[in-house]
Amino acid sequence: MNCKKLTRLAVSGLLTDKVFDYIGRHGKLVRTLLMAFAGDNDTGLKYVLEGCPQLQKLEIRDSPFGDAALRSSLHHYYNMRFLWMSSCSLTLHGFQEITRAMPHLVVEVIRFADNEEMDDAVETLYMYRSLEGPRTDAPKFVTIL
Repeated sequence: MNCKKLTRLAVSGLLTDKVFDYIGRHGKLVRTLLMAFAGDNDTGLKYVLEGCPQLQKLEIRDSPFGDAALRSSLHHYYNMRFLWMSSCSLTLHGFQEITRAMPHLVVEVIRFADNEEMDDAVETLYMYRSLEGPRTDAPKFVTIL
């Protein structure tokens, strides 16, 4: 509450959704947010996406956030430069819905395992806006939706 000019924030630890409620209410100038091992459920991510209008870069690792939070905040992604999520509760089906709803967003699903089949669970994703469309130089372990 006292950091009125805060533009970058990194939080880690066993944080509850109440922390993200505070970030959403008081982080009006936050442009870059990194969070790891944090949140109780999808509500925490909703607080951040709805409360931080200047948010451009969001990186989330090892958190319980999933498809429901991402779908509820679709209109925020065009204002952001990128969203990186790894080890979260995401599914391929959820991102296919997002790519249909928002054609200028590029969603890259990154598979670090050697298996060629892609199941519905998404381990790592990188989502960004692009006027040019998806890149053409993606390695084999990256699937562009």
